[in-house]
Amino acid sequence: MNRHRLCTWLARASLAFLTLLFLAGCGQLDLGIGPLLYNVLVSPDSITPNADGVQDVTEIQYSLRRTAAVSIYFENAAGERFYFRQERRRSPGDYRVNWGGTVEEPRFIETDYGPQEILSWVLPDGSYTWVIEGQEENGETSRLTGTITLSKADTEVPELHNFDVVPQIFTPNQDSIDDYVSISYFLNKEVDTVSLYLIDPAEPNVRFYIAEAPGLVKPTEPGYHRYRYEADVDRNAEPPPDGDYVLVGEARDAAGNAVRVERALTITEGGKPRAEIAQGEIVWEGEAGRVVTMMLNDKLCFTTHITNVGTVPIRTHGPWPGQEYLFSQNYNTLAANIDPSWGQQHGAWRFGINFDTTGVDFPFRWAIGSQKDLEMRLIDGKEQWYLLPGKTGEVSGCIQIDQPPPLGTVFWGGGLIHQGVAVVNNDVDRITVEIGVP
Repeated sequence: MNRHRLCTWLARASLAFLTLLFLAGCGQLDLGIGPLLYNVLVSPDSITPNADGVQDVTEIQYSLRRTAAVSIYFENAAGERFYFRQERRRSPGDYRVNWGGTVEEPRFIETDYGPQEILSWVLPDGSYTWVIEGQEENGETSRLTGTITLSKADTEVPELHNFDVVPQIFTPNQDSIDDYVSISYFLNKEVDTVSLYLIDPAEPNVRFYIAEAPGLVKPTEPGYHRYRYEADVDRNAEPPPDGDYVLVGEARDAAGNAVRVERALTITEGGKPRAEIAQGEIVWEGEAGRVVTMMLNDKLCFTTHITNVGTVPIRTHGPWPGQEYLFSQNYNTLAANIDPSWGQQHGAWRFGINFDTTGVDFPFRWAIGSQKDLEMRLIDGKEQWYLLPGKTGEVSGCIQIDQPPPLGTVFWGGGLIHQGVAVVNNDVDRITVEIGVP
């Protein structure tokens, strides 16, 4: 390097060094030299944390010259320590955060209706010492302190009184037996948010949220609240997988007080029930070219098959296959005269025969299989019959035309009815029935 170039390089280096010194001296550049904490300010030094919009929070600001684990806490006159931030790793730089008098130190309390976890809570009125503390990677600790006063603090914690879940084991499969759970509680104060959700202990980050149905009080208002949870099966959605869950209720008010309650809940045999008339076919006795010709007092007979194509058992009930009807009867008259259980049961499935001028939708109904096709379960002391997933039941029956059908009756067909829910298959294998009078 020649002498001229060397002089030029030295001049530039000197200028750069002087510039760094100038910037550091003016506070525009920090070289990491000096105390760890600087530019520390907590303002204002008096707050009223009650969510009324007037001086609810104070701003905490500080700067770090080097990487450190930072804690921010408050001590009362008795020396009790309450953390706002605890050992949070921070890089060199400037930091600002608002504090509204809350501390997030979860604690459990016992109530008459079970344990309750307080997630965060507002400190009571009083004078506190604030502390901003940083511990460097070499173990050296720096600490700056000051005082702050709290007054008119909202320290009332939200409570979900009598948080109750009935039953704790349910089967959301639309069979009308333990299809949903009732969740209820009494909220003691106005809150900012309320959340209700399920978590699987094996996958705690996955949540299944539960919405409250419209009621006399809004979800965030004090008063009695009730949820009807059917795992969204009624909305044609698949429920959470079968298993043991934790039902969580959380409430948080505007001041920052927050509470959490938990209850056990088990889902079993959950799912949207699905069945179909196999091949969409009904074998009509005497059918020729989609027409059955009969005389008055003859019998219209059929055979068909019902397959459970879903993942959950489906419930059914009598009359059983082989049962004969008079045209002047229907399933309600049979229930009144033979077996009361043959009336419509909400959530149960039956196969039905309909005709185009009927005044009763599917007046002739049968179970979707004989008892040998089904599984019997004793529930609350009563026999309940189920067609299991992948199984097929055979249905047969007859209708004796003991009186002339209404004028204009032409078409007859079958259907699969999920009673009180939907007609799953309608007008299946429709035929024309011609009835002559001798």
